[in-house]
Amino acid sequence: MPSRKGAGVMRSTSPKENTPLVSLVDSKKRWSILHMFAIVTFVGTILLVKSTTSIENPEDSRLPSQPIVDPNVQSFETIVSPVNIEMAKVSKKPGFVADEVKDLDLNPAIKNAMYYGKPPKLTTLSRSSLSAPSRSLWGNLSKPYPTHAFWENYVLGTGIDMMNAVTSLPYITQATDYSLDLFYPYTSMATETQFQLGFDQIVGRLTVGASTEDLTGGPSISSYDDLGVTLEFDLQSGGTMKSHVVQGSPYVSYEYENARPLITSGQIARRYYVNGEEVQCNDKARKGRIFEFSLLQFDETWKVYAFPAISLRCTAQNPPFALQADDKWSGVLRVAISNNCTFGETPHHCASKDSSSNSISDLIASKDSGYSSLLDEHASAMVTGGTVDFTVTGDTAEITYDFKYKNLATSADKVLVASEPLMLSMPHHRATFSEAFAKTAVKWDAATHRSIHGLQRATIGKTWRMSEDLTTIAFAAPREIKNSNWKDAIVKAAKTDLKYELPWNYQTGTGDPYNAGKMMAKMANIAFIADTVGIPRKNMTKFLDGLADSLELWLNGTSRNSLIYDKSWGGVVSCGCRYSYPPPSCINGGPPNCPALGGDPVSNGFDFGNGAYNDHHFHYGYMIYAAAGLAHFRPEWGKKHRKSVEALIRDIASPNPKDKYFPRFRHMDWYSGHSWAGGVAMAYLNGKNQESSTEACNAWYGISLWGRAMNNTYVRDIGRVLFAIESRGARTYWQIPEESSQIYPEEFAEHHTAGIIWQNLIQYQTWFGQLEWEVQGIQTLPVTFASEDILTPKWASKAAELFESTCGGSCDTDGWITFLCMLQAVNDKSKGWDCAQKLDSGVFDGEAAGGNGNSLSNTLYWIATRP
Repeated sequence: MPSRKGAGVMRSTSPKENTPLVSLVDSKKRWSILHMFAIVTFVGTILLVKSTTSIENPEDSRLPSQPIVDPNVQSFETIVSPVNIEMAKVSKKPGFVADEVKDLDLNPAIKNAMYYGKPPKLTTLSRSSLSAPSRSLWGNLSKPYPTHAFWENYVLGTGIDMMNAVTSLPYITQATDYSLDLFYPYTSMATETQFQLGFDQIVGRLTVGASTEDLTGGPSISSYDDLGVTLEFDLQSGGTMKSHVVQGSPYVSYEYENARPLITSGQIARRYYVNGEEVQCNDKARKGRIFEFSLLQFDETWKVYAFPAISLRCTAQNPPFALQADDKWSGVLRVAISNNCTFGETPHHCASKDSSSNSISDLIASKDSGYSSLLDEHASAMVTGGTVDFTVTGDTAEITYDFKYKNLATSADKVLVASEPLMLSMPHHRATFSEAFAKTAVKWDAATHRSIHGLQRATIGKTWRMSEDLTTIAFAAPREIKNSNWKDAIVKAAKTDLKYELPWNYQTGTGDPYNAGKMMAKMANIAFIADTVGIPRKNMTKFLDGLADSLELWLNGTSRNSLIYDKSWGGVVSCGCRYSYPPPSCINGGPPNCPALGGDPVSNGFDFGNGAYNDHHFHYGYMIYAAAGLAHFRPEWGKKHRKSVEALIRDIASPNPKDKYFPRFRHMDWYSGHSWAGGVAMAYLNGKNQESSTEACNAWYGISLWGRAMNNTYVRDIGRVLFAIESRGARTYWQIPEESSQIYPEEFAEHHTAGIIWQNLIQYQTWFGQLEWEVQGIQTLPVTFASEDILTPKWASKAAELFESTCGGSCDTDGWITFLCMLQAVNDKSKGWDCAQKLDSGVFDGEAAGGNGNSLSNTLYWIATRP
């Protein structure tokens, strides 16, 4: 189940109202899978009994509705088809240390930089088979397992259903019992509220595998790293087929051992070449190194590179096109599309403009621009994955992609020449390349690949180096309050806010971890501001005591809706609370009775899907932010609770490749340049998703503050690097300041903001509605001192205008209007201040779904400290 926010009123939405024009997925199946799952939802302290009746806790946020548009839909028009990741200090000597972990190659410079032992004080539980990872799909790999990898659909459910598509860019892939099939998406389909690339799962499928007579079962994950994954298929003969899927690779590679390769398509072959010579597809076997075929219906041309040469027999009967080996063979086939507009006769696949202009209209894979020759030249450099490293010097980070590749060429090869890898770079990559590297490595004149995330350009090199400036913002805004009257108002607001207490149910930890985290982070922010404007720390004692008491419930596993350690997947999850009120209590009694871990649709709805690993960086990011506040004001508290806080940090961002308890950097998709929020509840056709880019940024900012509070530059810089990557991703892909966007088509760009980004779908909506204020608001909160690195003036101007146009009703009463005032202040402080003066005090209450993580002092302080 994807990420969702507890913000907004339950809305009645019928399937007919939300069904797109045409879908390639059966509509009944689509609704039974998604909305039966989304309609019955438990969120923290709220139980939805029926789709029209809910029991609400007055102290909690209201229940979000199901998605306005089905994210499993992938078509808008009729289609006619006959790390090893290492972090170092200034010394740039990477390495890790782990308390209680003795098998690491340690760097003395960071020997005690982070706690890597078992999460302390939390109950440890194993899941039932319904929600535990499938051993057959994970092969011989051991936990902890990644939960947000770009390829996660390979291991969810059966791993081979129609919904188990994986977007690896530029291809979409799907595993079957005997193959890893490829789809090349056709031209963009856009409306005012959705943008995606379509793919036909029937005729558009290129099946690449082995003879069904050789196979004994479906695939399992053989290995993975930061940029790629390898699937392995076992054969009856004792041989194997391995498929390497790497993000940004123009090839998908297949390694065979003692197997008979088989390639089929539902399309009719228009032309067929072997080693550059056109031949007939007439059931005759021909030996070659390059096989090339043009397919009729989708106007595609594909190339298959063989190492060593192989004899393949071409048939054109049933299926309409097939290449098959009659004899068992050991070697590598690399498959790549070389032209998606071969004859220019299929409007769904051909762009109307020259691809050199870098605009969204130019979504065409290849034309006569040398791209096919590039594929030939680099085919022998087989990329199987890659690692991401980063080093920090001062306030600058160098992020490095090292692609793992094998040189397949031999001295006997005349057609294929060994070379460095050919990969495809995204807009955020090219924005951070050095000028020299961008000039020499990026092939600006070659044709580009289409993507809903911008053009992918051919880029050559085994190593990419990218540079990011790191934030220096810590516990206050980077400038003083110049207006003395405004400062007086902030002091007054802060004194009032220092009397704030969490709602009753959250004081006992009966609520959900998301809203609990928001309100505890709010308290830390109030303390930061009070300290900055000169309120004595002794006046904050009771306030900080309340924050410490509330946060310790979660850290110590003593909250009624307790956090536990899930040893099946490897992570900290919420147990879930079957809520009873009054008084606030959990009738399930806590672990081992954990309703959030059942694996069924109802269980996966508890706590916004925390038990299914949804939104952990949102939930725990707020808690880490709160912990940083306590450690800042009370260093001894930080030392005492260090292990528990760093267990939460490791849950969302463990830097240790050998961490025994958590996967490495759970949420971050290094190639895509941002994180994913959706977890492991189910496979969605359009892959992973993330709604609130700003809440993701807040998680990494919170980690940096924890590092600062603990005088730990290692942890601080992990947070700063992740924040730099995520904030660039937010500015590049979620914010659309201009309608003439180089990423988004004009009909979608007019809203200036992406609401939910999926791997192959972008929606202008949230998980709780699709009004302007809902979308703009979720891409603004929380507003902290570091938000000025995210909320750019050009975008904020457009977003505030759209926000204001619809802000009324629950926008006011639920506190979302507070973020309108703060957005307005980015470009006009006086306007923002006037807006804030009109706010009702209730907009910051615990039941205000939008404003419960904000405060009047924070709102005024942000406005007063704008440049």
